[in-house]
Amino acid sequence: MPSPIAAFPPEVFTAMLANLTMGDFARVLRVSHAYHTFVEPLLWTRIEMHPRDFHAQNAQDALMAEERAARPLFSYALAPELSRRDSEDLDGHERGERFLATFSGHETWGKGISEERRRALGRKVEFLCLPIHREYREPAVDPWNPFVHFENLVHLEISTFWVPPDTATPFTAPDYGLANLKTVKLRGYVDVAFVRWVLSEPAGIEELQLGILDAPVGTVLVGRERWVNPPALENRDLEYTDEEVIQSLTDEERARFGTGENLEHERVAPRARACLTRDIVVRMKSLKKVYLYKPSNGDKLNEDFLYFSEVSDKAILDEWAALLRAARATLESVTLDSRPVAEENCGDGTTNQAYVRMCANGPSYRRFVERVLPVLLEHKMWPNLQAVRLFGFERFDEGVEPEYYGDPDYPDGSVDVPGQLQDAFPEAAIESYRGRRTVIWNESGEIISGGDVLETANGFDTDEEEEEDE
Repeated sequence: MPSPIAAFPPEVFTAMLANLTMGDFARVLRVSHAYHTFVEPLLWTRIEMHPRDFHAQNAQDALMAEERAARPLFSYALAPELSRRDSEDLDGHERGERFLATFSGHETWGKGISEERRRALGRKVEFLCLPIHREYREPAVDPWNPFVHFENLVHLEISTFWVPPDTATPFTAPDYGLANLKTVKLRGYVDVAFVRWVLSEPAGIEELQLGILDAPVGTVLVGRERWVNPPALENRDLEYTDEEVIQSLTDEERARFGTGENLEHERVAPRARACLTRDIVVRMKSLKKVYLYKPSNGDKLNEDFLYFSEVSDKAILDEWAALLRAARATLESVTLDSRPVAEENCGDGTTNQAYVRMCANGPSYRRFVERVLPVLLEHKMWPNLQAVRLFGFERFDEGVEPEYYGDPDYPDGSVDVPGQLQDAFPEAAIESYRGRRTVIWNESGEIISGGDVLETANGFDTDEEEEEDE
């Protein structure tokens, strides 16, 4: 006798399934062949590895409501809601790692799944959002090559924590691209070859978020042994110096970090990674919404302890200018997020707001004014622009801190970027916010992540701190 449930219209059956957990879905799949055929696409079409409300809670304060409204509900129950200050999404990290392992032939989690089956499942995935986080299990999970199975992606969102190159399989781009992509959001330490493959078919992309970071110098150079041979770290000579590591580098290792970089500095700030080719940029013909992130120069006093790469800052600003110029005929919304970098002890003495205010209108700001602002002010070339949002570009008060008086690197005042944009686009919404800082671990140079890879744990102020800082 057929099940009474089978008589329900598909849309009613789908609504009934909407409140199930992933475990419930797995059990429904095993009821019958008919159930399996109907339910499997629902389970695999939309893959979200983060807890509910995770993205809204990690967004800039001014964007939280918009982010929450834009996130679709999924066809399965997600993890409980997180507190905004939960330090890590460890369950999401492990879920993401296991998910990728399933599509990589991993000897533990991917064992017994044929390549044909992986291809079939991968083609069902249209929405994919997950963190990539190395959990230091052996054998390591391949972080990049599994994505070639997801040929029909429409939405791809990845937050990549630092993956040491000695533990990652090099990415091999297939001879096809992701032609169906509409939304791409890539944050953190994403492999450059992978980025270029994801964006190799850019004509249909309507929303783009990029916050790509280069390898953290402290981790790769100063702590090189920990990735090449982890057990050796336990017996590391306490007299081992950074200079000895630098002197031991091969020419090839030095070349990886370009020229003009002060590799011998004890602490190196995160470096933005420009990775878009000209071919990708000029074919962005449908782009409507763009969000671009980069680290910026920190407090002048902090610069004595922290080296900031002017080379990478100029390169990423030139990439911003090229992308904005190429896509301005279709762009409707532009969000630019510049976050001053602080070393880990900085957070002990200042609130986020105080630190960001001290860092505004500094060297990174001037480079932005020289390289990107002129492109934005070409108002006749932006027929569809509706909104520009800026984070971390203006001081929001008059004058500068007393210790900066007369310092040519930190001029008194600004060029009033929001005001100039409002004059150029009187009908558009021009919004400027203080934004957040980025705090790093001194030894490794990695961001102290407080959830999403770019969100610093003490980049947020408590409500009490915000009130005191006003």
